[in-house]
Amino acid sequence: MLQTRIGSDQDFLQLTADAAEDGPPQFLLAELQLRGLSASVRVVHSYVTGFADLTEFFQRLADDWRGWDGARTWESLESDLKIDASHQHGHVQLRVTIQRFQPDWGNEGWTATGDLTIEPGEQLSRIAQEIKALATGS
Repeated sequence: MLQTRIGSDQDFLQLTADAAEDGPPQFLLAELQLRGLSASVRVVHSYVTGFADLTEFFQRLADDWRGWDGARTWESLESDLKIDASHQHGHVQLRVTIQRFQPDWGNEGWTATGDLTIEPGEQLSRIAQEIKALATGS
């Protein structure tokens, strides 16, 4: 089972690949843990690109570790996981939103949003490498 943890020991987004026998995963389990909040959702891959766009998103952040203007956003195929990244005060700020849609009898489901801070150098590079491994199943 491949997984990566983004954030700190107490506040993090953990992504875990499904136990596919070989090749890239069909989905990722996204778990957002913050002090006082725990939420998870199953994120389905794109049938065309898998999770290549997520890999590219984090690699681009790592490549631009010195900073960028504005926010960069990645969103999953079914909008159940969204990550907004900005470079502020020498750190990378991630706003993570996970949501579960349950359109049934007026119930729209739930949404959980939290902010994570990561270091732009080694920590961000490690995360980019781990997500690449998750996305390719290797």
